[in-house]
Amino acid sequence: MQDFAYFGHPTGIKSGSRMSGRPGESVFPLLVLIVREAGLRSTLIARLSMAGADLVTLDNIDDPSVERWLAKAPVLIIDEVALAGREGGEAALRADPRWRGIAVIGGAVVDPAMPARIAREDAAAAIEAMLPGWGYPES
Repeated sequence: MQDFAYFGHPTGIKSGSRMSGRPGESVFPLLVLIVREAGLRSTLIARLSMAGADLVTLDNIDDPSVERWLAKAPVLIIDEVALAGREGGEAALRADPRWRGIAVIGGAVVDPAMPARIAREDAAAAIEAMLPGWGYPES
């Protein structure tokens, strides 16, 4: 039974993408999406896939599959509901150098040293705008 869902080209190659030099591997970071609300998750999958992102969805941050993706320095996109169940919270996630970036959707920032959270209403547009900062080309 598959414990994750992958969205993107089966080989990781997107039309016009830069290649890493290894067949079938894109240089763009993988997005790991952990969003509990089905409607928002579907919207993000559609919008980010159309923007050229490769992403996987998981049910929670403690899923054993996460270890498989961390070797590729992915970007984590997580909502406040999934984050609330994480031991150590946002600070523990941001302290892990294996994540290229972390975007938290909804909720209020507990620690003023943390970046602002993304509003649920604008999450798809806001995250799409963040893609170039994570190594994706400007759309």
